[in-house]
Amino acid sequence: MDMERSAVRFGSGTFAFAVSMFTAVGVLAAPAAGAAQSKAPVSGLIAVEGPMTGEQASTGIDMADGAAVAIAQINAAGGVDGVQLKLLKLDDKATAAGGIAAERKAVASGAFAVVGPFNSSVGVANLSLYKKAGLPIVRLTSSVKTEGFGVTTQPMDSQVAPIEINEITQVLHAQRPAIIYDTSTYTAGIAKQVKAGLAKAGDPAVAMVSVTSTQTNYASALSKVAASHPGLLYISAYGAEAGAIAKAASTQNTGKCFVDLAAQGPDFVTAATQPVAAACLSSGVPSAQQFAGASQYVNTYQSLFHTSPGTWGTFTYDSVEILAAALKQAGWHQKAASTALDHIRSYQGITGPITIAPSTGNRVQSTVVILDVNSAGNYVIDPQWAAATGFPLPTGG
Repeated sequence: MDMERSAVRFGSGTFAFAVSMFTAVGVLAAPAAGAAQSKAPVSGLIAVEGPMTGEQASTGIDMADGAAVAIAQINAAGGVDGVQLKLLKLDDKATAAGGIAAERKAVASGAFAVVGPFNSSVGVANLSLYKKAGLPIVRLTSSVKTEGFGVTTQPMDSQVAPIEINEITQVLHAQRPAIIYDTSTYTAGIAKQVKAGLAKAGDPAVAMVSVTSTQTNYASALSKVAASHPGLLYISAYGAEAGAIAKAASTQNTGKCFVDLAAQGPDFVTAATQPVAAACLSSGVPSAQQFAGASQYVNTYQSLFHTSPGTWGTFTYDSVEILAAALKQAGWHQKAASTALDHIRSYQGITGPITIAPSTGNRVQSTVVILDVNSAGNYVIDPQWAAATGFPLPTGG
């Protein structure tokens, strides 16, 4: 069951598109407070779960907005088998407890399928619950611990780590690398993979120091790192936390700054400050503006929300689109739709081609790149890396 699409199609006019979008999702479905009883799945009701409040709110809001653009486009084209899609926004606050509560709300509301969560630590807590409830899942988690629970359009840590290790050892030729990492599921997992890869490459980490997401002072952790006299500091933490670490490290002798993709987004740049962020290299994914297939998405998003799209909305857009493709193949049957998702093949999304490996639910194609932060505080693909790998930059990119 191959799912294929040759092109991305948007509405014929921005005004008409906006009207259709807000007609479709202007009143977001929401469960009643304290709802506990499960409902039969409601055809058309799609849950999108992410951190929509708290320190990672910019990511969750961008996810919901990316989903809204996809849903409006699908509805404008007649829906799925004549069924108009509705968006159910679920805020998990980037916590395991929030994720469990979100899953309960999804089931109590009769959500047919779920896109999300984003955080791997949340997915470890609730993806098995979604699967047990029978919902087709398009997760946005990247830890190998979430493999087998639905499918994903995002890169996995097992795809990210080799690119980071190669950049550190073969491009930067960094000696005496040190690692500072958050103890969350994804960030701890990728840090351990990078440590193992560095050792295998003959450049073992001289320090590996953990921090937690509740910390606000990193002086002690950075003191331990600096004492090892590193030539490079690898930071594996989310957004504002990673930015705060990078800013504090910039005044110490910790070497070149290299940041994992978990941090990618405006929160990192704001917390680090633009000069510090610009001094760091990052692994990540192209911004919406630098995905060659996403130019119309960017224009529509800006028109509707009066802001530029964030990092992960494009992946949420594609997640909703492959879900719709699976539903068109399988009909409004949850088990069949889950099977169809496992067999998505050569689907042309705005983030590039998407083929799912049925054994894991992971996307076969890696979208991981090496990024710089420019003078405007925006992420751009590192041109030296792009030239070396043959990565196709969009015109003007």
